[in-house]
Amino acid sequence: MNRGAIRHTPKSNMAFALDFNHLELVLQTGCNDFEKAEVIIGDPFHYTKTVTPDGVKWLWEGRKNPFLPMKKVYSTKDFDYYRVTYYTESKRTKYAFLLYTADEVYFYGSRALKRIGFIDQFEGLISQNPNLIFNLFDYYNYPYINEEDVYVAPSWVKDTVWYEIFPDRFYPGSKPREGFLPFGSVTEGITNDQFFGGSLKGITEKIPYLKELGITGIYFTPLFEAYSAHKYDTKDYFKIDPQFGTNEDFLELVETAHQAGIRVILDAVFNHCGWDFPFFQDVVKNKKASPYYDCFYIEDEDFINFPLDENGRPLQKDHTEPLKYRTFAMTPFMPKLKQSHPLIEEYLLKVVEYWMKNYHIDGWRLDVCNEVSHSFWRKFRSLVKSINPEAYILGENWDDSMAWLMGDQLDGVMNYELAYPVWQFFGQSESDTHIDACEFKALISQLLVRYPTSVTPNLFNLLDSHDTMRVLNRMGRNKALVKLAYVFLFSMSGAPVLYYGTEVGMEGGHDPDCRRCMIWDETKQDLDLFAFFKQLIVLRKTYPEMKEVDLVWHCAIDETILYQKGSLYFVLHKGSREKELALPNGLAGKTAKNLFTNEKKSLGKTIVLRPYQYFIFQVL
Repeated sequence: MNRGAIRHTPKSNMAFALDFNHLELVLQTGCNDFEKAEVIIGDPFHYTKTVTPDGVKWLWEGRKNPFLPMKKVYSTKDFDYYRVTYYTESKRTKYAFLLYTADEVYFYGSRALKRIGFIDQFEGLISQNPNLIFNLFDYYNYPYINEEDVYVAPSWVKDTVWYEIFPDRFYPGSKPREGFLPFGSVTEGITNDQFFGGSLKGITEKIPYLKELGITGIYFTPLFEAYSAHKYDTKDYFKIDPQFGTNEDFLELVETAHQAGIRVILDAVFNHCGWDFPFFQDVVKNKKASPYYDCFYIEDEDFINFPLDENGRPLQKDHTEPLKYRTFAMTPFMPKLKQSHPLIEEYLLKVVEYWMKNYHIDGWRLDVCNEVSHSFWRKFRSLVKSINPEAYILGENWDDSMAWLMGDQLDGVMNYELAYPVWQFFGQSESDTHIDACEFKALISQLLVRYPTSVTPNLFNLLDSHDTMRVLNRMGRNKALVKLAYVFLFSMSGAPVLYYGTEVGMEGGHDPDCRRCMIWDETKQDLDLFAFFKQLIVLRKTYPEMKEVDLVWHCAIDETILYQKGSLYFVLHKGSREKELALPNGLAGKTAKNLFTNEKKSLGKTIVLRPYQYFIFQVL
């Protein structure tokens, strides 16, 4: 037995209130160390008068109730994961675990793991000495499910199919404006200093295109006035960048999207501002005499220790030597904001109020949210939800994000943790460490217990973005691998995302090459890929099993995976050679429908998979 593998953390993702009365518990043990796990659980204050052989006693309800069996939901080569959901009327809970080997019983509580004895002696031992397992000082405690603390996300998010738009590169409109590079004229050497005239009116014209594809949510990278093409260096948070249009154009866009059943979220760049932000420019000019000096993290008033150009802007984009003020990354163009300063807090919260109340946006994507204080995000959430309880708060986090998903800050995060193993398994990029199906299964299984089952459906599941190479490049320009990766993505709980142009086969390397102009010439679009995504979105909306959190693994060998969600079986073979695959009992010998072709087929005990083939079978 690997005693060090046994783990449970109270008041965390392993002990999480799903709603006002249901508590979800997760336990990790060593792989195959135990045959089953149970929970002793109850209200710590609930005792009842009970007649015992030793007379009338007050006994705790957890002692009288049957032990609650836990389900082993996932296994890796190192760990087993057990889960159970418990209904508590009183909202108070104390609990501990019983772990069973083939012949022994162990007690695992808040203080220690201890051997109780052999299974055939268990009842006798407990009868003689109840404190072996019923001493509540050895128990974990979930003191109370306060309704104010419960994680609650917008009801619509889990059913959304998202589309990310980088505005300058999407569509200039049917009446292109002067002063920009011809749209799509540059295909190599893309930079963040090129402007192609993508506009809000152009996006509004393309709402029917997005509706035809099946999109129900748009995430815009920044729209507010800024110097660069990417607009993450904000100058004015209350103004649409004139390169994109006007505030009125944005209102028209939101209204048109809403009429088409498409929600809209904006990018909130609140970690940092741009060099041209008026507060920062006042500090540049007036140094410590500026009322905004303490709105930033500045070492001393002579903090400009680098050359400026004739317009008073830094000559270099990035610096390897230390700057004398904090910034995003190492760029002098993006000074870090001190959200705890009253002037900054007031300003940013007014920004939130302005765009939500006047333009009826449906939520926010929070840039670099893991570098902003939890305290500020709690205030942010309180304001957002007071304006619209159904607004979505999405964080840009690339790592384990549970600290932001406890119910007091974010509703979801950009799920790069899901993208990583998909890139590693299906991808061909030299920048990724490649894994086989067994390793892929382990990483996905661990991810499915990392977040509570009430949180996972609200994650933002993506395979590429404005910050990564495009998925077609990552798959070695193999369209078949792109399809396989997205069949998997669309079968997972969490809202799937398409980065603009992925649906027509756009290419692009790492940022900024991934920000090329959208392809609108149908002779240059991959229309087969468009049809594939359109059908995949329909399947996602038609079969709710695809949105469920849990899955059952039936096979994960070499280059092939087979897993089940309800009546649906997913078969994905990424190999370049044929493979004969044994089918599980629930599928072998059954009549099943291929959801991509609607063909009904009587299956045998095995199936021969062609290179890069995929199926979604529904057992009839």
